[in-house]
Amino acid sequence: MTLPPPLQVKDVAVSNSLILIQGDDLAPLDAAAGERVQMLVFSATWCGPCKAMAPVVEDIAAAYAAEVAVAKIDIEQSPEIAKAFDVRGVPTLIVRRGETIDRHVGALTRTRLAMMLDAALEDGNRPA
Repeated sequence: MTLPPPLQVKDVAVSNSLILIQGDDLAPLDAAAGERVQMLVFSATWCGPCKAMAPVVEDIAAAYAAEVAVAKIDIEQSPEIAKAFDVRGVPTLIVRRGETIDRHVGALTRTRLAMMLDAALEDGNRPA
C-alpha cells in the first residue's frame, strides 16, 4: 500500500498522525493537538539514531493518535524551537502539555517510548 505524500500547510506537514514542523512556530501543533498531550521529537537528517527511531515514532504516533499529538522537528530547519527547548543532542523527545512533563535524550525502543507516554498520560494528563 502506498501512502500519499504529506500535506504541506505553510511550515507544517501532516503525514497520517505525525506532524512535521518545518519552521520556528509551534502554533500549528498547538492548534492540531487541542487538549491532547504533545510529544516533540527533535532530530536531524544526519543523525543515525534518529533515522533508526523514525519507524518507531511513526508507529507510536498512529497508536496514540487519540491521546498524543506527535511532532517531528528537524533542529536545522527549526533552530529557534530547538533553542527554546534547550535541545543539545538528538534525538531529544519531550512530552508536554503546556509545560514539559518528561524529557529523554537518545534513542528509545518502542516499548520504552510507550512507557514514557503511558506514564505521562496516567499522571492525570489524559485529554479531558
